[in-house]
Amino acid sequence: MKLLGSPNSPYARKVRIALEEKKIPYEYAIARPSDPSSGVSKVNPLGKIPVLIRDDGTALYDSPVIVEYVDGLVSTPRLIPEAFVSRIEVKRWEALGDGIADATVFISHDERLPEDKRQGAEWYAKQQSKIDGGLAAMERDLGSQQFCYGNTFTLADIACGMALGYLDRALPRVEWRKSYPALRALAERLEQRESFKNTPPS
Repeated sequence: MKLLGSPNSPYARKVRIALEEKKIPYEYAIARPSDPSSGVSKVNPLGKIPVLIRDDGTALYDSPVIVEYVDGLVSTPRLIPEAFVSRIEVKRWEALGDGIADATVFISHDERLPEDKRQGAEWYAKQQSKIDGGLAAMERDLGSQQFCYGNTFTLADIACGMALGYLDRALPRVEWRKSYPALRALAERLEQRESFKNTPPS
């Protein structure tokens, strides 16, 4: 299998962490959609990364679909529970992580534009409120638990750790550790896992 991604993509990192946890061998190719020669648009009509090209040449996109596929390839460790209620809860955590990452991407991309082309204060406040709301929900739901959901490491932890790591890199001014001690402790634990060490954010 071949994964197309970018060192700056939190979603590609999410997939890479899942592949590392499942110990599934794969080829990682840096492919930026903005580069016409990257070939991303040839395998993903949406022109986005990450894209997983399977051994038969067919492609999967985007990260929630890819992670679910990866989890089904190898039975253990299970990243997405089979039980319906638990499965939905883990996917809800994934939505929170992706939502925080989405808003972070929007802000960081906008800040790279010339000042006269940037969005206004109201837009920035709206994106920041998504980050703040997502972090607050994660902190509340995590509580004193060692893992985001249940008693084992799951996709919920991957999504949360991915979002926190990307937030650190892209918007370091958001000092979330001061307000969310449970998330801070979780991030410190996740950073010690091999899957996170092997996929550091750019």
